[in-house]
Amino acid sequence: MPRPKNLRHLAELPIVKGFRPIWLRPNLREAVKLSLEEYEVIRLIDYEGQIHEQAAISMQVSRPTITRIYEEARRKLSTALVEGRSLLIEGGQVKFADSHYYCEDCHSKSSIDDPGDTPHCPYCGSTRIISLNDCFQRGCHKCRRCHTPRKRNKDT
Repeated sequence: MPRPKNLRHLAELPIVKGFRPIWLRPNLREAVKLSLEEYEVIRLIDYEGQIHEQAAISMQVSRPTITRIYEEARRKLSTALVEGRSLLIEGGQVKFADSHYYCEDCHSKSSIDDPGDTPHCPYCGSTRIISLNDCFQRGCHKCRRCHTPRKRNKDT
């Protein structure tokens, strides 16, 4: 039996949930799904300019694991670019540094240390907040980032 995978540590959440090509209608069924760990490796190596060893220390995994994740992430990015497919960032086996939330009333993003039983927005006090950790990891299907509108029946 294989040993369980270590959770990859994620320093910060992506700013967006994904991308789509200009002039094409979004087709989420054919979207390329980039996992959160693949996003983090691209961010650390390509955006911040870290070497593989530094990225491995940041994510608390081995260097060969970083290389393997990096190669898969670059393959997915190139597929999305060359084939003109949408790119969706979600899922993966990650551990978040903080709990991130999005307020549906004032549209602010915040990081709450101890959310308690019913978390509330630190800016407006609303309890209508969505966990961005769940949104990016599993797709919350509550917010407009994750919720895809159903197609209307032509007869109605």
